[in-house]
Amino acid sequence: MTYIESAAVAVANGEPFERIRLSVLDRAERIARNSDHDGTFDSSKWEKRRQDPMSYVHNTVDVLKELMRLGWVERHVLPSTPRSAYAHAHVTYETTPAGLAWTDLVKQDQVAGYNALVGALLKAHPQFEGFLRLVGSRPDSTADHLTVPLLRTDGSSELGDSAYLTAFVGHVVEAARTGDLGWSEEPEIIEHRLRTYVDRALERWAARAKQRAAKEDRTPERPTTRKRLVMLCEEATVRLAFTAAGCPMDYISHELLRRWTRSLGLANFSYYAPGPHALRLWATGTVSGTGDQVAFRRTVGPQVRQSVLAALPRIWSTEEGLLDDATYHPVWRVRAAVCWELRISDEEFDAAIAAAYHGELPDPGFRIHLDEASQLRTPGSVRPLVLPSSTGQDRVFHVMSLYSARRAEEVASG
Repeated sequence: MTYIESAAVAVANGEPFERIRLSVLDRAERIARNSDHDGTFDSSKWEKRRQDPMSYVHNTVDVLKELMRLGWVERHVLPSTPRSAYAHAHVTYETTPAGLAWTDLVKQDQVAGYNALVGALLKAHPQFEGFLRLVGSRPDSTADHLTVPLLRTDGSSELGDSAYLTAFVGHVVEAARTGDLGWSEEPEIIEHRLRTYVDRALERWAARAKQRAAKEDRTPERPTTRKRLVMLCEEATVRLAFTAAGCPMDYISHELLRRWTRSLGLANFSYYAPGPHALRLWATGTVSGTGDQVAFRRTVGPQVRQSVLAALPRIWSTEEGLLDDATYHPVWRVRAAVCWELRISDEEFDAAIAAAYHGELPDPGFRIHLDEASQLRTPGSVRPLVLPSSTGQDRVFHVMSLYSARRAEEVASG
């Protein structure tokens, strides 16, 4: 999402393709640096990418295409492959009056700029509007969430691939029959679409593996791994769910839109909310209108943060512990439970915990203890809780515990 801003400003400043590429790459580097909480950021890696004229060409072309689609940059020929980028290195692009107005706006007021971007995206992309409608972020939404049932696996191979696919199909059919998913479909159609998607994907994978093996004169690899099969089943079910709900889209488009809408404060998603294993997507705000006529209502602010603290003791009791025991739980698991129940964003949960931790909210009757120790591996789709310290350096917390007021006094006096 932020690549749009970087590229639009670079185009408006008259920069050529190579400088636009570097502006997008610089933005990516800043994001990676700011999200580095374990010391793994490698500046030399980014310097190598900066010196490689083929690095981030695809990203730059994609964002320029988007700016042209939005009507903010005049249409122009773009590199077809990274290898052809050298021929476009000095090419410049023309910003339209609408594009100049947006770049001026986003430089002066970033929030207003991104709100205007939402209006432009709604006008240009039916799938964007459809995604918001299905998760509950549009005035005509009929549900406040969309759920994609998944089958939890421990990574073992007790079930063969065929048996696993059969179990997965049966699980989705049953979830669609009994669950509140935000979509429904006939069992026969569910089975046909899931099996067809997975079988075709496996056939393509096997054909490519056979070609590679023949070229390298070796035995072909196993047609698939359990991890890959699980991923294919998720992709197939996401496609099924959105199609059944009335907005067909592929897995990559859904993945892009769920990240966009999260960063825009309009929707959230989690694989780890309480209940049967599933990918859950839900509205955290409402946007009405389109184009220049958009209005927003986001679920944010002091009252929302108070509701987080009010919900914590009850939700904590479902997280394998009681309010006054000293058991720690991963922040990301508690966050998922609270955000799903209250239909709020991760940022509002983090803001509530930060305010309570620093004593900036009325006493909720319990104490929150945060710890930097990592109890479990943090999944890739979530992030730790990051709070600034009095020294100005960020502290990264992975686990948390709740104490009743009585217990907190005992700990303090002990």
